[in-house]
Amino acid sequence: VEEAMGVENSGVVYALWGYPAQAPDELGFKEGDMVTILQKPEGVDWWWASLCGREGFVPNNYFG
Repeated sequence: VEEAMGVENSGVVYALWGYPAQAPDELGFKEGDMVTILQKPEGVDWWWASLCGREGFVPNNYFG
């Protein structure tokens, strides 16, 4: 399933919806943004990602 989502393909995924960062360690993004997933902690609903030189946590259920 993760391979089909693009997570295993260079770690780049597309945002299905926008998300405004709600904490200093979160990464906000817009619908359609290409976000690079850097770390996927096991058993956690948040991934560490980068976008345009910024890094932060993103909710993993916003990507496809």
